Order: sequence, then structure tokens, then C-alpha cells
Amino acid sequence: MFNFLRFPGWSPLFWFIFALLPFSLGHARLLREDIGELKIHDLLLRPQALLKEPQQGSFSIGESSFALRWELQEKYSSVVRLGPRTLINPLARYSATVNDDMILVEAFAQYDDPYGRFRLGRLPVEFGYEGRQWERAMIFPRSLLFQRRVVMLRDVGFAYDVEHNNFYTGFVVHNGESDTDVDGRLWYTARWGYRLDNFDLGLSGQTGSTKPIASSASGDTLAGVDPTREARWRLMGLHTVVNGRNWEWIAEFYMGEREQVRNQDVEIGRFNAGHTDFSYQFSKTFSAHLRYDHLSKNSKLTQEMERQASLALVLSNSTGSSNLILVGTKVIEKDNIPNDEIRLIWNLSPSGIVRF
Repeated sequence: MFNFLRFPGWSPLFWFIFALLPFSLGHARLLREDIGELKIHDLLLRPQALLKEPQQGSFSIGESSFALRWELQEKYSSVVRLGPRTLINPLARYSATVNDDMILVEAFAQYDDPYGRFRLGRLPVEFGYEGRQWERAMIFPRSLLFQRRVVMLRDVGFAYDVEHNNFYTGFVVHNGESDTDVDGRLWYTARWGYRLDNFDLGLSGQTGSTKPIASSASGDTLAGVDPTREARWRLMGLHTVVNGRNWEWIAEFYMGEREQVRNQDVEIGRFNAGHTDFSYQFSKTFSAHLRYDHLSKNSKLTQEMERQASLALVLSNSTGSSNLILVGTKVIEKDNIPNDEIRLIWNLSPSGIVRF
């Protein structure tokens, strides 16, 4: 009889390990369930080329980012996103410029419960309808409200959201500075709304304050602010979204004010912003989009008004994972200054652009 125990290389230790193998596999399965699941949460390449009058041109990686997500028992999760610092979009009240170096733009823990969703860390602030949209769903660049960094996209703080019977609400308590907290002041952002499959109506509000230790070097002029003095800010507005079979209409309008004290007198400065978009899906692979966008950085000064009109044409593959976007923007102003622009964007993502 052939003796496996005497076969070269088949030592008793091997048979001991072999006997424990079913238990080891069972334990590994339990261990996998205990430590959760790691997955790719988002993968977006969105490089772009920009041509701007009179003779300017540039290339950038745009809003490209990569995110991982860890989940456990469908309750606990965390997200880590790597992308350019511009995806944080820190307020212009704290810094004059923003670098485009690669950093962790999101790093937050999340707990999902029937009574709501809780987040803690560097997370999306989600102000307004546009602020809630992932970069992968964008056709146009961010509106002037975000381009001029009146509102941040991501910040460090705590968030809570809940939905019930098509109504939703949520708030974020955050630093305001989107990075290191210098002035020790907290900001508060909240939203309320009603949402159906083809309709969304919502309100958004934000309030906070700045101290000179954090804002004095920014050179900000929004609403006539003096960045070398303490200021309090308030911003609130309305959005509506209506979807048809082959079309979509979006409108957002926001008003804000700045309050400062000078010689015991309260100074008030105001600003407003808004945009409206209309999109039409001609076919599964071709769509056209129109946008009118404005920002009045100081309601008392007409020269502080910025207005833009844009047209975007989108050519997609059959799955929507590859989208070539051509955007032409006309800057509307009294003086005929040559500063219009054409932007070519390649939106490449496994999930593609969210269709309406």
C-alpha cells in the first residue's frame, strides 16, 4: 500500500495544516465580513483644454479624481478621495489663490441609520443643487458662485442628512477654511427640500464669520468687505429642477450679505448670484446645453456684475462612459473686452454622466 505519510515532502506538519484548512477558510470568511469591503467609489478623468481671448491657452487635469470607499454591515463606511486642491474650492475670504496640487480632498467617516446619515471629517458641504452634484455629472464648469469661491465645495466638519416621504433636510457644521482652522470660527450650512423623480425644489442657507488673523491677506472685495476686520456672512437661496423625457431645466438664485462694525456703526454689504440651465437630449449619444450665469459681487456697484452665456455640445459613447464636451462661453459686459473662451473637456468615467 502506498504510504502518503512517507511520500517525500509530505510531512506530518503538512497534514496538520491540511486538516485545519476548512477551519481556516471559514475563519477567513468571517474575518472578511468583520473588516468590511473596500471598493473603488469613484474614478473620473476630466482633462481639459482652454482657449481664451485674446491669445491665452492652457491644459489641465480639471476635476479629475479617484476615490476609495470602505463599507461594513451597510452601516459604517468611509471615503477617501484624491484630487487637485481646486476641488476643495476654499473661500476667497481666506486666500487670494488656490494651488492645483494633489491632496486628499475628501476623507470622512460615515454612519447610515434609518434616522439619517452622519458624516465626520473632510466632506462635501453640498450647498445648493450644484454643490450637491459630483464632478462626474457636470457638463459646464462650476457656476460663477463657485468659480469666484464665494462658496466652498468641501470642508472639515460634521454633517447630518435625513429623507422622509420625498422631503429632505440636512446641515453641516464646519470650519469654513477648508483646511487648517486658523480663526477658530465655525460655519453652518443647511438645506431643506422636496424631491420627486422628475422634480426638485429646495432652499439652502449658510452663515459664518471671519477674523482678520485668517482673512487679512486675502485681498477679498466681496460685498465691499474689509478683510482686515472681523465680518459676519449670511447666504440663502432657492433652486428648482424639472426633468422631462428628453430635457432638463435647472434654476438657482442666491442672495447674501456681509456685516461689519466700524466706529460702532453696522455696515451691510450685499451680493447675489444665480444661473439657469436648459438641456436637451437629441439622442443617446448627442445632447446640447445652454446656461446663463451671473454674479454681482457688490449690489451697490454695477461694475461688479459678471454675466456669462454658454453653449455646450456633448458627444458620448453608447454607455455614456466617455463624453467629449465642447463649451463656448460669451462674457457679457458693457466694454467690448476680448475675453470669451472655448473649452474642450473629455469626461471619462466608468459610470459616465448621469442622464435625465
